[in-house]
Amino acid sequence: MPTYQGVPLPMLTPQDLVLGLTLLLPVIVVVLTAVVVLLLDLIVTDWLSRRPLMWISCLGLLIALGACAFLDLAGFVGQTAFGGFLVADGFALFFQALFCLAAILVILSATTFADRQELFEAEFYIMVLFSTSGLMLMASGNELMTIYLALEVTSLSLAFLAAWNKRDTIAGQGLKSTEAGIKFFLLSAMSTAMLLYGMALLYGATGATTLADISRVITGTPTPAALLSVTMLVAGLGFKIAAAPFQLWTPDVYQGAATPATAFFSVGSKAAGFAVLLRIFNGALPGISAEWMVLFGVLAFITMTVGNLIAIVQTNIKRLMAYSSITHVGYMLIGLAAANVEGSSAVMFYLVAYTFTNLGAFIVITIMANYVPDDEIPGYGGLAQRSPILAAGLSVALLSLAGIPPFVGFFAKLYLFLAAIRADSLGLQLLVLWAVLMSAVSLYYYGRVIHVMWMREPTEPVVVRPASFSQGLALGASLVGVLAFGILAAPFLNAATAASAIFAR
Repeated sequence: MPTYQGVPLPMLTPQDLVLGLTLLLPVIVVVLTAVVVLLLDLIVTDWLSRRPLMWISCLGLLIALGACAFLDLAGFVGQTAFGGFLVADGFALFFQALFCLAAILVILSATTFADRQELFEAEFYIMVLFSTSGLMLMASGNELMTIYLALEVTSLSLAFLAAWNKRDTIAGQGLKSTEAGIKFFLLSAMSTAMLLYGMALLYGATGATTLADISRVITGTPTPAALLSVTMLVAGLGFKIAAAPFQLWTPDVYQGAATPATAFFSVGSKAAGFAVLLRIFNGALPGISAEWMVLFGVLAFITMTVGNLIAIVQTNIKRLMAYSSITHVGYMLIGLAAANVEGSSAVMFYLVAYTFTNLGAFIVITIMANYVPDDEIPGYGGLAQRSPILAAGLSVALLSLAGIPPFVGFFAKLYLFLAAIRADSLGLQLLVLWAVLMSAVSLYYYGRVIHVMWMREPTEPVVVRPASFSQGLALGASLVGVLAFGILAAPFLNAATAASAIFAR
């Protein structure tokens, strides 16, 4: 048996390899789908349509969803592989399924945008698939270096997605897309360096990289090195979820990137960031939860305040949605600050609600990019007369984001705030009260868009043509989720509760 400094190294047996590949089955399916799409794009000549590649990408993601269900039904839930570096618990499968659903909706919504801009359509599908594989690996990572490598795969793919619109035929838009890609890449590299430094400090303080081993070492009063590592981890991951004061990249990247790419940014990176935050802080650092609870509470207050107040003055709908996303990150940080299973499950249910609601809004914005190329809110004037279905769809999504019943956004906020109140902390209760006030503030800027669509006269007498079949399918699925997940919330909340039960202590 090989040794290192006298310590025996674990051997990877064929049985371990088979088990590891089985647990990675959903990720492998997505990666193979990306490779197939890439090869087919090289084979298909210019006069043939790339549209079948969209359906192949969606089929691969549906097969990955089936693989998640297979792991659950076949009894693989809770098993680990590769020395505990990888785990296929309910938490990982929950997020992997969410990432696949989000990727399907984003891919389906990109058709007319790619046609109008004459962009390389296949590259968009490939980058979304590779990014999704990284997100899925992040959710199942049970060790710091595994999480870091998955994060790098995701970050590089997202940077390419941000710059995908560089051939925009509208004057200046190409520069904005390239700038968005460069800005995201540079700031992502800086935040990744901070995250890696925090991981290195955590390894130095504990001598371990697996989360379970770290949790056994860090208990009681934390050392200064452990506290510094927590701070660096929060700073690095705070960029990924766009928490203030690490949110400065968000509005520029949202505005400059192609709208379908922005839609994926708005849900994929945030969901993965929260998956890693929940996994690390509840799985590796529960022994010092009293310290990081305060940190997340302060971040929640700053984030929801900054996001709401700056969103009020926005005139560009993509920048408004950027600050809206920052606001919702602040709400979800409240559940993280609760540091209990109920708070974790509420955050996970909130992410499901946010994914379908936000994608519903962005699908309409993607369709309207053909008619409002500058994405300014006045361009949506009279949309109810030009396309009542699109106006109704965007209105439902915005009302759900504002937390109006009976849409899923209301129930997501309700469960999240109740989880924080039941934590029996005066600070969290005051934070919930502030979040309710901020939710009331958000009614203004969401309502302003709805008012423009329904009460203003059209600025241009251009009739909005029906969306493509795939876009209509994506919008319909998103709106069904906004309604169904709210009215029939119990099964999905129970699934989130069961998935977060691994953090019970």
